[in-house]
Amino acid sequence: MGNLDEYTSLSSMAKSEGGPDALIEKLLSEGYGDGFSKGAIVAGVVTAAAASAVFAGYLLADKFKSSNAKRIEKSDELKAAAADAIAKAEARGWYTVREMCEMTGGLVLAIGDRFRALTRDGDVIMIEVDERNDNPFFVSGSELQRISDFKLDDISDL
Repeated sequence: MGNLDEYTSLSSMAKSEGGPDALIEKLLSEGYGDGFSKGAIVAGVVTAAAASAVFAGYLLADKFKSSNAKRIEKSDELKAAAADAIAKAEARGWYTVREMCEMTGGLVLAIGDRFRALTRDGDVIMIEVDERNDNPFFVSGSELQRISDFKLDDISDL
């Protein structure tokens, strides 16, 4: 699965830190590169935007300002990547599940379920499942291809 465990861990950490906003604040204050990839941080930013309905760029600009030029540069880079990922996810639309499957982490997708691909880091895809309140989920892109009309090539790697 490659780095799926990193995303599952990030999702668990967000819950333990009090949500994605708190985790992002912690990760940015400590700086990415200290155990987390850019993809993991961007996924966290997109998660925060989806979970709180706050545009990720404004969230970062308002909440994570720093006098340190290096942190500002990182913040701007993450803000741009998150905004791009959100716009592309909205443009892609929804995919439909053809075959029931229990994904890593306990997510069960049933025939007819719809999901939207938000970001990709290698084979790990962050998805939003339609009509679920516990989004997002990090799943294997190859599994999604097998059970739905999703194609890994539909989404660019971070």
